[in-house]
Amino acid sequence: MKIWLLTFESTYTRKVGGLAEVPPRLGTALKNKGHDVTIIVPSHGFIKEHSKELEFIKKYRIRNRTIEIYMYSKPPVEHIIIGGDILEESEVYASEYLLEKIILWSIGLKLYAEYLLNNEGIIPDIVHANDWHSVPGIVGLKSVYDMKGSRDYVGFYYQIHLLSRHYYPIEHLTYMIGVDPNKEVRGIYGWKTFREYYELSHGYADRLGGLLSDKTLTVSREYIKEVVKRIGWDLIEHVDYIPNATTWKTEEIINNVLKIHETLKTYIRELNDIISNRINIRKYFLLEGLSKMSSEEPVIDDKDFKAFIDKLDVPPFIGGGKIVPFKEEGPLAIITGRLARQKGIHVFLKAVEEIIYRVPEAKFILLLLPVWGEKRLAEELIEYTITMPDNIRVVFGRTKSIYQLAHLATDIMIAPSIYEPFGLMALEAMSAGAPVVASKTGGLAETVIDIIMNGVTGTGLHVIPGDPDDLADKTSDLLLFMETSNYEAWSREWKRVLERINNKALVEILLSNPKAPELVRRSSIRRAMSYTWDKSAEKALKIYMGAKNDLQKI
Repeated sequence: MKIWLLTFESTYTRKVGGLAEVPPRLGTALKNKGHDVTIIVPSHGFIKEHSKELEFIKKYRIRNRTIEIYMYSKPPVEHIIIGGDILEESEVYASEYLLEKIILWSIGLKLYAEYLLNNEGIIPDIVHANDWHSVPGIVGLKSVYDMKGSRDYVGFYYQIHLLSRHYYPIEHLTYMIGVDPNKEVRGIYGWKTFREYYELSHGYADRLGGLLSDKTLTVSREYIKEVVKRIGWDLIEHVDYIPNATTWKTEEIINNVLKIHETLKTYIRELNDIISNRINIRKYFLLEGLSKMSSEEPVIDDKDFKAFIDKLDVPPFIGGGKIVPFKEEGPLAIITGRLARQKGIHVFLKAVEEIIYRVPEAKFILLLLPVWGEKRLAEELIEYTITMPDNIRVVFGRTKSIYQLAHLATDIMIAPSIYEPFGLMALEAMSAGAPVVASKTGGLAETVIDIIMNGVTGTGLHVIPGDPDDLADKTSDLLLFMETSNYEAWSREWKRVLERINNKALVEILLSNPKAPELVRRSSIRRAMSYTWDKSAEKALKIYMGAKNDLQKI
């Protein structure tokens, strides 16, 4: 099958969040199964910076705007990159021109589809569009491909990675991208005009994407409930999920870290060392490794945010986004992902003082990707870091040289999301042997198995989303639970740590098996490795074929 994956960001061109990983990874797995896969993305300045690596396809001039289409063959799966004009702005989600970008990208998609159809007779079998930015693109492509009486059938699938409240005026979906609102297309209610489907959606992007597609997809079984509530119960029979996965493999993480941090070769000789001898990695990371970022790091795409962070030179910040290591080591928790309230960063800040009260020696390292509009949250984090220099460090931006090291060094990860469709960061942590304190919501409720309920087959602890007290209790207890592995069982020091754990179930698990923390690390790795892109591709192909057979009957 010829499969097109539409996405507003890709790890091979511009990455902001988890969305950038999913279509390329799924596409590669589909390609490995023998399918012809193309990723179609906006440029976000990539064409301007990498033109020599690209193959020019077509250039258009429309409404005083330039649209350029290039092929990028270097990634494992081919990318078609649509650029020109505002699409060359590097800030992916800057609100001042986000809508313009979406519309121009959608026009480019429609023009590219018409170019292939008219010049080479090529049409895709499947269009798999991701998140609300791609809904105008679905409209543009359906205006080209949906023809009554035609034997050609293009299956459309709309995947929601994170629900949006975005509303599109009908003019943005029709006239602005060159589509007749009275054109008849096929959706879940059969052949109706765009205008009729728009009226059924009330302009809500996620519902319209679902109405116009053979299936609405999301990323976890749990998140289906949220999706159906928002897009409408009339779509419930047309909703399914394709789980995300991780490309991280434990042995590869170790090898990647050792290439950069050769000192650790003294402590890491085999996989078992990150299970039973983890404290030495932690010591190195906290006391030395944090200062080993390369001169170009951290990488921050937002120019204004970068200028703001670069000027920070109040300890523990030392300018250029860099930080000084800790003076002492201790139980370690990390938080990764986007700098956004959805990720529950503000909940962590409400909980952190209580955690430090219970575990004064605890260390917290936040490796966060800046998001447009969250400067105030960044300022809060900076204030906490400056006032708690013995406990907290924050790095804003991408830090390849220490990112996987942080995962190998940490005792636990904290994922305090208010809502989380999937939660790739939890799989990354578990693949490095770190259990997760995770909000019991969306994908985190599935990927993280609660230790209190499941013993040593568990991979973390669930907390109530948005509850700082529960977060403080569970984080403190899991830090201490894992800390017992650094002392000889039944020793005075081991018993002192055990006595500080409040949760009786966790205490009973340790009393019955002092090796429980090591077993939890192994369970975490096994759990992470059970999520593969190969399995996700198999699920996608099953959905494509099943939905296509059903909708062809309409």
